Amino acid sequence: MKPRTIIAVCSVLTLFGLTFSCAKPQPPSLIPSDYGRWKTTTGITLDYPIPGHEDRFRVIHINDKGLGFARSGGSPERITFSEGTIIAKDIYAVKNPGPADLPVMVTAMIKSGSDPNARGGWLWVVKDLKIGKETIMTGDFCVRCHDNANEKHPYGWKNPDGAFADYVFFIPGTDSVVEANPY
Repeated sequence: MKPRTIIAVCSVLTLFGLTFSCAKPQPPSLIPSDYGRWKTTTGITLDYPIPGHEDRFRVIHINDKGLGFARSGGSPERITFSEGTIIAKDIYAVKNPGPADLPVMVTAMIKSGSDPNARGGWLWVVKDLKIGKETIMTGDFCVRCHDNANEKHPYGWKNPDGAFADYVFFIPGTDSVVEANPY
């Protein structure tokens, strides 16, 4: 095609709102858009400081697959979440959000042991809600901190017997599972 013909075709397509892009297609979202409707893992108000999340208000959601986690019953107990479990934590910009405040970020654990980016059997994902960008954390920061869930700790159920808790601080049912975020 001649350069003038190409320009004319592109102009006509643009007039009709059709554009073409060589941009790489976006991968599908790892965090489902309806995660806010899932049950939460705890009834505890999460507004106190913890490493990696500061003192911002947090609400932790879990998909139905994650509610069916397994307990070994041994001593110490071993808790294991099945492949496909997603735990998504809303993080707000403030410590005490009001009804109009929305989360600014979601951090998620996705059980996917065969994924080469998995650490401890989980993908660790951060999503900036303002721009919609998800990032898989490939370093060890998240898994090193969450490794503390596998022993006695000051968060959530506190893991009094030092069970292997599959890197999860707030095991569903250790206090109360409530419906979606009240805000």
